[in-house]
Amino acid sequence: MQIPPHNPELIAKRAIELFGGPEAFFAAADKEREEINTRWNQNVSTIGRILRAHLFVEHYLTQYLAKANPRLGSMTEARVSFAQKVSLLDTSESDIAAILPGIKRLNAIRNRLAHNLSAQVTQEDAKVLLQSERFAALRAARAPKQVASTDPLDVLDDFALHTSMVFTYEFSPVSQAIAKAIDEVHFGREAT
Repeated sequence: MQIPPHNPELIAKRAIELFGGPEAFFAAADKEREEINTRWNQNVSTIGRILRAHLFVEHYLTQYLAKANPRLGSMTEARVSFAQKVSLLDTSESDIAAILPGIKRLNAIRNRLAHNLSAQVTQEDAKVLLQSERFAALRAARAPKQVASTDPLDVLDDFALHTSMVFTYEFSPVSQAIAKAIDEVHFGREAT
């Protein structure tokens, strides 16, 4: 059985009639288009920074979990979500525990964006990110002659960078050399 083609002109004419005439139809259509354009014309720089921070942290989180658990299969193939990866972190490790609230807040920010398309990082978000005392101290020390930006997006960017360093540190050849040097100097152990 073949379905006959529709007549677009007849459909448009009937839809306008059902809506109460051209004026009412096009006023409603314009209002709908305005709502769509409002959502479309968001601040793409803000959206991009939020998504970049989230993707960046997830990249280093995934690498960290793979290095910490070398027999673990592919998380990509297993389709492990960001939140599931976060739940796999060993919170008995102090550096990880310190950044965990911020990582969870980063995910919440990204989820807010996904569910309502409103691209905002609030002062409350920044406050949670700055709860990691080491992050806050290092951020302040990085620019001693100037006050670190309090813009929540700048705090988010800095937190993502700090988090990547935390995830990288344990398995970094540079940090391993530093740890060995500290051990040798501090405890008088010979180089091997």
